Amino acid sequence: MDSDWTSPGVSPGLLHIKLLTLVLMLSFSLLCGFSPVCVLRRATRFSSDPGSRQRILSLASCLACGVFLASCLLELLPDFLNHTRDTFSRLHITLHYPLAEFVLAMGFLLVFVVEQMLLAFREQTCDVSLEKQALVDCEERSRRSVSRCAVDEGLRVFLLLFCVCVRAFLEGVSVGCQRQPLLETCVALMLYEALVAFSLAVHLTHHALRRTLVAGALLLFSVSCPAGIGAGLALDGLTVSPQVQLLRCAVEGLTAGIFINVCVLESVWQESCSPKHRIHKVAFLLTGFALVTAVLFSKV
Repeated sequence: MDSDWTSPGVSPGLLHIKLLTLVLMLSFSLLCGFSPVCVLRRATRFSSDPGSRQRILSLASCLACGVFLASCLLELLPDFLNHTRDTFSRLHITLHYPLAEFVLAMGFLLVFVVEQMLLAFREQTCDVSLEKQALVDCEERSRRSVSRCAVDEGLRVFLLLFCVCVRAFLEGVSVGCQRQPLLETCVALMLYEALVAFSLAVHLTHHALRRTLVAGALLLFSVSCPAGIGAGLALDGLTVSPQVQLLRCAVEGLTAGIFINVCVLESVWQESCSPKHRIHKVAFLLTGFALVTAVLFSKV
């Protein structure tokens, strides 16, 4: 959502609408975040068939992948490119280099570089002598494979949480800075954040994280957008410097690049590699994509 960086003030009616949106968004995000966690845990607990439990989690994860995929391609990328173009237009700067795409690529490559550095450090600390490696070669390879998977999942889950929280905060800032009572925009944003909260909960549950970690992550995400609305209300009437505008564009670009690597490539590719229930997975992924498309279309 675009927002004006300067505004003469907030009318009492508009302030009440924004405060009501803040409270409703927090409550609705918490509800949509914790509901799938409870449902999935109960469904997997009362199901005696391990295959059924895995199928439920896999299909729910495909639905979340569709939501994240649509969020990235239809919301994050267009908003980042539009904000960058508008910012440089206000500053009367003509770019002859694809700077926006370069920032996006840096976010994409940042995940790869950090991941490889962590793995290299882990492998150096786990080195063993050649004699011992020859005796327990298979066990060592298995242990290193598990270690690498733990590093990958932990890093990618953290980066996914970082991306969705930053995006929710910036969306909240945009709503808080608006000078017009756009009730339809607030409702659409609330529905969109609820979808993301649901998908984040499914993604975290699929990775079998501890309940405390899942609860903390969902609480952090649910607070991000209301905190952004509060920050937008605090910024109302203030003139934001061009440096802050450029910083926001850089953060959006890096976040979009990280989101592409972490979610779109890793999650979609991981689910598509499994040979089971391919048609059902495609259907659930398209359903998640269609839900976000419908919510974004309601903003028009």
